[in-house]
Amino acid sequence: MEGLYVIHANSGNCLIFRKYGNLEFNEDLISGFLTALKDFSSEVTGGKGIMKNLNMGDYNILLMNESGILVAAALNKRDDANIAYRAVKDMLDVFLSEFKNEMVNWNGNLKIFKGFEAKIDKILKNGKVAEKEMYAAVLKKKLTKQLVEIGALTKEEFAFADHLNGTDTADAIAERVGMPVEKVEVMIEKLKNLGLIKLNKL
Repeated sequence: MEGLYVIHANSGNCLIFRKYGNLEFNEDLISGFLTALKDFSSEVTGGKGIMKNLNMGDYNILLMNESGILVAAALNKRDDANIAYRAVKDMLDVFLSEFKNEMVNWNGNLKIFKGFEAKIDKILKNGKVAEKEMYAAVLKKKLTKQLVEIGALTKEEFAFADHLNGTDTADAIAERVGMPVEKVEVMIEKLKNLGLIKLNKL
């Protein structure tokens, strides 16, 4: 997780910002943008639309809106979105249990939230709560065309093996070669089962 924003939905003020990675968004600017986006979503859907994810290139923004509090978590490609969602929901529940009454007539005082930052860090494990292990495949040795001739690999799988450099994940390879990530993962799994590749932990 790159960062987390806790936003007062009515005013658009950022109550708490936690930076865990290389995120360089201005917290006040992103707070205003996300609040406007929430309002737009509610307007278009008659208040029934719930926006949960916003793809912003290298980041996936997880959005949660409850009791006048908008929470946005910037996830990176290492994060499991489901685990992140549960952790952010737990954090929001704890926040509301502590500050729900104060938020009814909140006067703009940000100092009351200072002590809560440590609780967020603990719940989100300093941004690593949803981090999953990532691997990059690399060939153990150069493949011979005989593998295609005997039917062990298709021509496509044989050609694909050249893209395994030991540094790119399946997602990165899929993006680079213009192929669905699911297909890339299937081919990597086949090459692994044949004992032709090894996986480097990133």
